[in-house]
Order: sequence, then structure tokens, then C-alpha cells
Amino acid sequence: MTSNEGFLTDEQREMLEIASLNADVLSSSPKLSTSPKLSSSPKSPRSLLSEHPLKVLVAGKATNPGIAVRHVRRSHSGKFIRVKKDGAGGKGTWGKLIDTDGESHIDRNDPNYDSGEEPYQLVGSTISDPLDNYKKAIISIVEEYFSNGDMDLAISDLRELGSSEYHPYFIKRLVSMAMDHHDKEKEMASVLLSSLYADVISPHQIRDGFVLLLESADDFCVDIPDAVDILALFLARAVVDEILPPAFLTRAKKTLPESTKGYHVIQTAEKTYLSAPHHAELLERRWGGSTHTTVEVVKKKIDGLLDEYIENGEAFEACRCIRELGVAFYHHEVVKRALVHAMQTKAAEASIMKLLKEAAEEG
Repeated sequence: MTSNEGFLTDEQREMLEIASLNADVLSSSPKLSTSPKLSSSPKSPRSLLSEHPLKVLVAGKATNPGIAVRHVRRSHSGKFIRVKKDGAGGKGTWGKLIDTDGESHIDRNDPNYDSGEEPYQLVGSTISDPLDNYKKAIISIVEEYFSNGDMDLAISDLRELGSSEYHPYFIKRLVSMAMDHHDKEKEMASVLLSSLYADVISPHQIRDGFVLLLESADDFCVDIPDAVDILALFLARAVVDEILPPAFLTRAKKTLPESTKGYHVIQTAEKTYLSAPHHAELLERRWGGSTHTTVEVVKKKIDGLLDEYIENGEAFEACRCIRELGVAFYHHEVVKRALVHAMQTKAAEASIMKLLKEAAEEG
């Protein structure tokens, strides 16, 4: 029973295609031409088949393993079209179901544009260390404190900085920076430590900070020749100010090798400073100040002695009162408040200038 091509099965269509191809092969062969030579010695059908093997489909596969079935497709016009083996090309074809050969283009002006379809871009970012950030911040706090002497501002800045777990590094940075400055900054550092004790920095963090200083004593000696003596003074001063217990020296000494500079610091503090008669008073005034005087108290005392000087005009007595304040690191405040008094009271301008001149000559 014959049927239209449009109702052939896939297998029937493929057999028809193979038969057509085999016919093309036989008809194009020169051995099948009508020349007299060929007609006088015709080839047998078996020899023709051996020289021109035909493609025969058996159960959907080629019978001859050496010859593959061509990939063909019949177009709507009835012509055979050779297509790619993966079935993704050829004239008049739609291509693969998912074609990834072409580059996709995202139109941001498309109403259906979705930013989530944009290709991902790896953006490199540096990982910041919280401890490094803390160390950089406390340098600014200490430098500003040494510059303006405002202890309340330094305490407030340290509170706002947070990261209280790193406070031992603040102790180390404060003392190490003061070691490289004059006695004024050393006294200011001791005053600040006493003000921070327990309220902002816990006792065990104070101890940990001095441990860091003792462990770094060998490094300090490279740049500061008298680092052992200065550290011993800070250590003894901390004991006198009761921010370090005396037992700290004994415990710390057991953890340090005798050959280290840190061990020598503890020995110097014990034998030279803490065992001397009246050592507490001597240590409190070693750098020209006392931890028992707050900034506000000093300001009130300065105003009081200036008012008294303006009334009696005794410059010598005023200079003596300034020395007794014991705040050599805060003398800039004396000059500031003296000038304010001179501007507020014109009659006192000459006497204020006389006091400043005499105080400068005495140093």
C-alpha cells in the first residue's frame, strides 16, 4: 500500500533518503557510463557493490561500520539539507533549543530589564584588622593630648573609640610615646593613667599593658638609651599611684628571663625607686607634677593666684604659687589665663605683662 510522503514514518523517510543517496553514488560513477569499452566488459553487480558500497539502514543503524549515515534533513521545499551533527545548524533551521554560541546582550532600557541578570563582577576589597585600626586611632588621641593637655577630651575620645579589649595596647602606646618626649609628657602620661584606672581601663588591663611594655623593653633600648630607667620610673610611679599592686613586680619578674631588659626594669624599680626613703613623694614630683591634681582644680588655682596678684602686684609671690602647683606640663594654661585677665581688665594689662616676663626669666 502506497502512502503520501507527508504520512511516512521517520524510519521510512530515512530509508527513502538513503536510497536516494545510493542512487546518486551509482549514477555519478564513471564505471557505469555508456562507453563502448565499458559495455564490452561489464562489471557484475557484486563487483559494483564491492567498489561502491551502499548505505543500508538496519534497525536505525548502518550495516557497514566503516561507513556512517550522512546527516540529512528534508526542507519544506523538498530539498535535502546537510546539517551539523549536533542538530544545531543549516539553512532554514531554528538552531539548538538552547543556543549559547552567541553573546547575550542586556538592554537596560528594556521594560523587562532585571538588574539581577547583570554578570557578576568580583570586586577586590582589603580586609582591615580591628587591632591595626585601634592602634592608628590611639596615636591620634595621645598626640592630641600631649598637644593640648585636655585630659577630659582624651578620656572621652578613648571611650568613644570602643574596642575595650585592646586597652592594654593603649597603655603601651601612651607610655612608649611619652618615653620619647620630655618630662612634661611623661608626667601627663602618668596623670592620664591614674585617671583612666578602673573607670575606663580595668585593673587587669593595666597590668597587661605593663606586661607588654616589659616584654618590649629590649626594643625600646635600641632607640632610647635610658629606656630601662624611664620604664622603671613609670613602673614605680604606677605602684605609688596604686594602679599596680606591689605583687605585680614579683609575679612579672618570674615570667621574664634574667637576661632581658624587662627583668632589669623591675630590678631598677624595686631597688632604686621603691626602696628609697620618701619614695612616694619623690616619684610624684619626679617629672614636676602630682597625680592628685585634676585639670579643673588646676584651672581654679591659676585663676585664684592671678586675681590675688592683680590686687597686690607681688610678682615674686605669684611665681612661687605657680611653682607650688607642681604642674610644669600645664604652664601654658597659666599664660593663657593671664592674657584673658589682661584683656578683661585693662588696668591689669601692665602688671600681667610684668608677671609673664618675670616668670619666663625664672623658667
